[in-house]
Amino acid sequence: MTTVLIADDHADLLAILSGRLKAAGFEVLEAKNGSEALTQVRQGRPEIAILDVMMPELNGFQVCRKIKADRELAETKVVLLTAKSTDADRFWGAEVGADLYLTKPIDPAEVVRRIQELALG
Repeated sequence: MTTVLIADDHADLLAILSGRLKAAGFEVLEAKNGSEALTQVRQGRPEIAILDVMMPELNGFQVCRKIKADRELAETKVVLLTAKSTDADRFWGAEVGADLYLTKPIDPAEVVRRIQELALG
């Protein structure tokens, strides 16, 4: 079973995505800020991490950069989820090593579909 971490400081979105991913057969870990997300990645070793860009403590760009720079974690697929949709924001997403960049508002069904695609390789 593929494990997915969802890190978002908005409880409603966290609950919606968590429920949808669990219903689709994923094991789900949750974090409410960037520091928790990094701890969950290090301890839970999810195959995929969905990171909100604008979170307290560490933002999604910072967490992604730390994951991709760690030899033991670098294979973790990272999805950045954000309201930041400019070309510059997308550039920074690619620069820190994100595998996918999704902009809000999101369709939860579309997120599940994209996560399923990532999980398949």
